[in-house]
Amino acid sequence: MSPGGPDDGAEPFTVDARRLRTLPASTVELCGDITAFDARRAEAETRERQDPLYWVDLEVPRGWVLVGDNGQGDEWWLGPRGDVWFFDHVDGERAVSRFAPMHLSITQWLMVGHVLHALEQFDEANDAAVERTLAALDAISPELGVRWPYELV
Repeated sequence: MSPGGPDDGAEPFTVDARRLRTLPASTVELCGDITAFDARRAEAETRERQDPLYWVDLEVPRGWVLVGDNGQGDEWWLGPRGDVWFFDHVDGERAVSRFAPMHLSITQWLMVGHVLHALEQFDEANDAAVERTLAALDAISPELGVRWPYELV
C-alpha cells in the first residue's frame, strides 16, 4: 500500500454506513491509545475534516473515515480498502507521510485495544507481561508488535 490520507474535501463526502458496521455501538475508550468511535461519531468527525484548508496541499484519495483517536491528537483512520491506518499528528503537521498502515481490519483494531487495556492494568508491567502483549499483537496481525506506533510501556 502506498501512503494516503483522508479526503481533501473537494466535494461533499457521504460515509458508507456499511463500512462502519463493525464499530462499537457507542464511542468507547478501549485503552490509552485507542478511543473507538461509533458510526455516528465517525461520520461527524470525518465531515468536520472535509474543509480543504484542514489538509492544505495534500492530494489524497477519497474514501477515508476517521474511526478513532488517542485523545492527544493522533488519529485512527479507515482507508478506502477497509484497513486501519494510524495518523501521527506531531506538532499538528498534516502530511501524507504521517499516515502509517497498520494492516488491520476494524475488528482486529478493536481487539488490539482490548489487548493493550489488559497491559495497562499492571501498575508496572514486567518483561513477561510485555512479551505476552507482543505475542498477542502478533497473533492478531503478524509483526504488529514491530509496526505498533507507540512504546508498550
